[in-house]
Amino acid sequence: MHSKLSSLPPGVISTKVTILRFQVGNVRPSRPELREEVFSGYYSESRQHIILIPGAPRRAKLSLGDVVRAVVGESELPAALGAETPGSVVNLPKEMTVRQDVYVRKASGLVRTVGPTSALFSNLVAMGIIVNFFWIVFASAGYPNANLVTTVGIGVLINIGVGFVYWMLSSAMPRSGGDYVFMGRIFHPSIGLATNLVFSAVFITWAGLFSFYITAYGLPMLLSSFAIAGGSAISFNWYVSTILASQSSMFVVSAVFLLLVILISLLPTKWVFRTTVAIFAVTAVIYVIMMVLLLMTSQATFASHWNAANPGNSYASIASAGASGDSITTSGTFLGIVYTMLSFVGYANSSYFAGEIRGNPTRTQGLAIFGAPLIFAALIAGLYATTYMTFGRDFIVGLSGACYAGCSIVPVLPSPLVLAAYILPSGGFSPYLAAFLSFGVMLTFFGFSLIYFIVPTRNLFAWSFDRVFPSALARVSRRGVPWVAVLSLAFFAFVSMYAAVYTTLFNYLSYSNFGFWFAVGIVCLGGALFPFLRPKLFAQAPRLVRTRIGPVPLLTLIGGASFVASWYVSYASSTATFLEVSSYSYQALLFLPMIFVGGFVLYWVSYAIQRRRGIPVDLIAKELPPD
Repeated sequence: MHSKLSSLPPGVISTKVTILRFQVGNVRPSRPELREEVFSGYYSESRQHIILIPGAPRRAKLSLGDVVRAVVGESELPAALGAETPGSVVNLPKEMTVRQDVYVRKASGLVRTVGPTSALFSNLVAMGIIVNFFWIVFASAGYPNANLVTTVGIGVLINIGVGFVYWMLSSAMPRSGGDYVFMGRIFHPSIGLATNLVFSAVFITWAGLFSFYITAYGLPMLLSSFAIAGGSAISFNWYVSTILASQSSMFVVSAVFLLLVILISLLPTKWVFRTTVAIFAVTAVIYVIMMVLLLMTSQATFASHWNAANPGNSYASIASAGASGDSITTSGTFLGIVYTMLSFVGYANSSYFAGEIRGNPTRTQGLAIFGAPLIFAALIAGLYATTYMTFGRDFIVGLSGACYAGCSIVPVLPSPLVLAAYILPSGGFSPYLAAFLSFGVMLTFFGFSLIYFIVPTRNLFAWSFDRVFPSALARVSRRGVPWVAVLSLAFFAFVSMYAAVYTTLFNYLSYSNFGFWFAVGIVCLGGALFPFLRPKLFAQAPRLVRTRIGPVPLLTLIGGASFVASWYVSYASSTATFLEVSSYSYQALLFLPMIFVGGFVLYWVSYAIQRRRGIPVDLIAKELPPD
């Protein structure tokens, strides 16, 4: 089954393929047909697949937009069976790049059903457009000398550079697996696995951790906001005395949310991303409502409402306590970028499922990876500014600091989403609106758990497809879902959730920020060296990737600067002094560097095993995996 050039017009090929079935309009045959025919079609290099249409005798019977679903061998038929929508095409490799003995099969089996806007929204969900209403408490308590609005400006400069590197590498190597593929082809597969394993370890722990956060923070905030705005406090009191008072109860509730994440992950890819779009839409509505509410409320009005509800802890006393130690300093602001940078994590996630994104990779990833941090920066800058304007920076710092000193001024974490309940008139519809605003935190954490569970499943798939891990982990369902990888990582997500509930291992989030930006720095260094270490692959990249300023590739300049900036953020995270300070240990930060070393060793163990089996694994570093 090989492509043969004919005398057709430029861009048109004549190909003999095994046809799985036709889809004409919305009609689907009840049973797939298998037969070989010669078809002509258009090969679109920009879209990285072949669109096949019937030859002249049958062409007139098909309407514009009808697409033949086709695969190159029986091993890919299950994935093709699940291609969901008219116009989607099962990934089809180019004949000259695929070695059946190197990879598990000749095509990935993943289905390109994710559009550019879905990729963008999923990246924004992974960042959490309202999560800084939550992180602001931790940032204010740990970094009282930081101007958080300024940290957004610093953060966006760093992330634009990092985003540019990921955008360019995703355009040059549009395959699922992200930095595993990038670093494996630029440096060596062992470095690719080691780097990607660090990201995957962070992400899979987040999947369990944020499921726990829904139980530990999200639900209490929702029920408390309902009560503060004039609703009944019965549900909140019951939740505190029954659920929060029992670790086993917290584990059960958290497990329900994590199980829902896993079940969604087993759905066809298009439904996973429809879920993320829905999460984005609801959180965007909450963001807008919150912004309008804060802009319409003066600081004096909030102070009056606060004093009426808290006569023993006046607004002035809390603000005065905050002002005593929150003078803004340059060093405090630069160190205070930790939580801002933590919230920026996620805009490059679309590089990990690049094999499931349709359209031109350069345009699609440009919107999703490069566009997301710009949009996010504007949103959280507005979030921080309006929070300071309405509640007062001194008050936020003072209340946040008191929260971590053991004071119970507010029964839950004093997020601005909870403080908004004091602004609303008591009773009527207000309790429901207040609860809806805090529901945004729950939904954000659920989105985190979902996205950060999906990403490592695609990484595990990529490792297995390269035969670094057992090939069974690269199996896909009839609908192109890597179900074995999903179920395998479900175990580790539950272990992570167990650790979050029963131990203090994840109390200090800096371990993940430290490891994440350490690994990002390696990717940026790889991007800077890409033109020199892999000149042939670089020469085949899209023109934008090959842009130069004088004799130096633009990717090298931005990649080098981003490498330095990323490792600075990693350093800043390692010196942080927030959240359970007494339990912080520098030894805890060694966990992720040990994961990096472990990934490096694991690759060479796998290499030795595959070499004994006669698999030419050395070729993995010399070519891109099949699409």
